[in-house]
Amino acid sequence: MTAESRLLRLLALLGSGRSFTAGELAGEFAVTARTIRRDIVSLRELGYAIDAAPGVDGGYRVRSRTVLAPLQLDAGEAMATGIGLALLRGAGLSTENAETAGRKLQTMLPPTMSATVRVVASAVTVAPGHEPDVDHGTVVALASAIASRRRVTFAYAKPWTTAEAADRHVEPVQMVVLGSHWYLFGWDLDREDWRVFRLDRMESVHETTFGFAPRESPDAETAVRRAVTVAAYEHTVVLELAAARSEIEPWFSTRAATLTEVEGAVRVTFGVPDLRVAAIYTASLPVPCRVISPREFIAELTELRGRIDAMCAEAGEGGPAD
Repeated sequence: MTAESRLLRLLALLGSGRSFTAGELAGEFAVTARTIRRDIVSLRELGYAIDAAPGVDGGYRVRSRTVLAPLQLDAGEAMATGIGLALLRGAGLSTENAETAGRKLQTMLPPTMSATVRVVASAVTVAPGHEPDVDHGTVVALASAIASRRRVTFAYAKPWTTAEAADRHVEPVQMVVLGSHWYLFGWDLDREDWRVFRLDRMESVHETTFGFAPRESPDAETAVRRAVTVAAYEHTVVLELAAARSEIEPWFSTRAATLTEVEGAVRVTFGVPDLRVAAIYTASLPVPCRVISPREFIAELTELRGRIDAMCAEAGEGGPAD
């Protein structure tokens, strides 16, 4: 067994919560007690708090079982951890702690694992302009409040307005990541209704000491999706497309529409500021489509058809275009 493998197994044993004497560990790894003591020194130099209690009932043990070591990860787990740390940048949660954790992971793993994690980290990037602007402290505060069922207060700036941020008092239920944004779903105490808030529009987030009883609430993900794809727009369009969901999904992003499978079709619900633009896009869909609502959308499609017929007739009268 290599020294690296022995350190890996030694740390796993010490992390179990019980104490081991040098003799017990030496017998476990078929080495001398002196070798075990050197290994303990090596682990301490890596930053692990390992206590040594004297006496018959004494021995070595990790001071805190919450300190988990990267050396305890196998190759697959190391890769998953490396990917997770790299993707924090894409989730808008990259912090100094994430950077130092990544560096520690690479220095403490055996060379082959370290190389794998380094390759994964270097292979993941986020295109400029697509990094969600999410404050790490905001996520931590909201997560704590959700877990402890405590109210939160924050200043919130409404989109598409120049008004100053207003104080909100909310019973937080769930955070949802949709598209490139983080959202909070909760009960707005001032509006006495369920509301959805974008985290990057929050300021001065504070977890209060006031608890609250759980309310029967709508599904958080459904509520956020509706708020993003429908409620924020002046018009809501509902279509039924005669095609499989897998065929339709590439035509509508998760932040643009909600897809619901119905008998023999897929219902598509989305919000738009201008029905004329929606008519142009709908007319370009290459599958049979039925308009469910609104009725004025049919008028826009009819007008669009008239314009297209006129253009085609004019092109026909003038002969083929060059």
